[in-house]
This record gives sequence, C-alpha cells and structure tokens, in this order.
Amino acid sequence: MEEKQLSRDESLALINQMISKAKHETTDNGIGWLTWGSMIFVTSAATYIIQEFDLNVSTWIAWNVFGLLAIPLMIYGIVKGRKRLKTKTYVDELLSLFDIGFTICLFVIIISLNVVPRAYEHGFGYFLMVYAFLMLIQGGVIRFKPLYIGAIVNWAGAILIFYLKDFKYAMLITAIAVFIGYIIPGLMLQSQHRRRKKQGLSRQDDSYGI
Repeated sequence: MEEKQLSRDESLALINQMISKAKHETTDNGIGWLTWGSMIFVTSAATYIIQEFDLNVSTWIAWNVFGLLAIPLMIYGIVKGRKRLKTKTYVDELLSLFDIGFTICLFVIIISLNVVPRAYEHGFGYFLMVYAFLMLIQGGVIRFKPLYIGAIVNWAGAILIFYLKDFKYAMLITAIAVFIGYIIPGLMLQSQHRRRKKQGLSRQDDSYGI
C-alpha cells in the first residue's frame, strides 16, 4: 500500500499537535520535589541538631521515622504512576526506567551504610551524587534551569562530605543541598504549573519528582 502524502496544512497541523503533546508530557507540578525535599531537609536538619547539641536521643531516630514514611510513599508513587498513564510514550518509558534505576541506587547506598564500618561518615555524599544526577536528567526533560543549579550544588556538597568525613557536617550539607536542589525548584515548578494549568497547558497529575 502506498503511504498517503500529507499536504502542507496537514503537516503543519501534525507538527503543532506533536508540540502541544510534548508540552503536556514534560510538565512537572513540583509536588514530588517539595514532598521528598521537605522530608529529607527536616530529617537531615534534625539529625544535625541532635549531633550538634548532643541531645539524649538516638542519632538515627529521625532517619528511622523517615524510612517508615518513605517506603509507603515510594510504593504509592509507583502504583499511582502506572495508573495515571493509560498509554506510555517513549519519554514516559525512559523516565520509568530511570526512576527504577534511581531507586535501586538508593537502596544499594542504604545497604552499604548498614554494612560497611563507619560508612555513614561519607555515605551521604553518594546520596547527593545520585540526587544531582536525578536533577540533571529531570531538569533536561522539563528544560528547567534551577534543577541544573541544584545538581551542581548537590555534586559540590558530595565533594565536601567526602573531604570533611564528619557525619554532623554531612547532615548540615545535605540539608542545605536538598533545600537548594529540591525545595526551591519545587516551589518554582508548583507556581509555574498553576499558571500553565490556568492556561490549559498542563495535566492534572504531572509530577516527575522522586
């Protein structure tokens, strides 16, 4: 069968449709960045305060609470993500694979922190490295420069943690890096998403933050 040749008007209409579809696929409402950023920020800051003021509580109490909250949230995010998209595009498939790889990396780091002696002194530097990579990829997908800045800050924070090798300062650096890399871009994305939603350019549940 011969392929149908599109007219000039049909070609332009198809291009406009593809551009419009791409705009819908690459938006982010910022909720994921704000949720995870706030949780990591509060946990890191609380752990730093416990260490700095030598409070009579377990150093890991905040992270234990974080773990109890994080696992259900991650499961909910995966299930919701599968239900949200009835048909997945190529970009959606790539992001899904990236999310899986990102999650596996986090679990490998967590296991190492519990197995390798004194790994916690610099282990959080690896978290910041993975966070930075996430910000770089997601920033490229949605073309959002603040996430690029967040990636640079998190990589710099990782280097500082490796250099200082002091758990107390690792927590302080993590809190600062996550605030700049997660929370600030999350707030900006949320504001941007609301504006786009009013203009009818964004879907209801777009969110790629982890």
